[in-house]
Amino acid sequence: MEKLKLYKVTKASSDGTFNIGDIIWLSNNEDLNSCKGCGWLPKSEWDNPGSNDFEVEECTDYYLDVTDRSEEVRRKV
Repeated sequence: MEKLKLYKVTKASSDGTFNIGDIIWLSNNEDLNSCKGCGWLPKSEWDNPGSNDFEVEECTDYYLDVTDRSEEVRRKV
């Protein structure tokens, strides 16, 4: 996955951390953010067997609005 790019989960992780339909993205610091989960996981928590076996495709319905201090998911119009 590329940083600061939205993805939709197409195959859930084995441990249930990520589910089909979740919208996720990597921040510059490699935290993995979840729009549905309203939070983030540091790389040390998501990049482990069982958590990192999810699959994604590029999200086409939303975009990531990035400013100096925030990252917001917005619907494309």
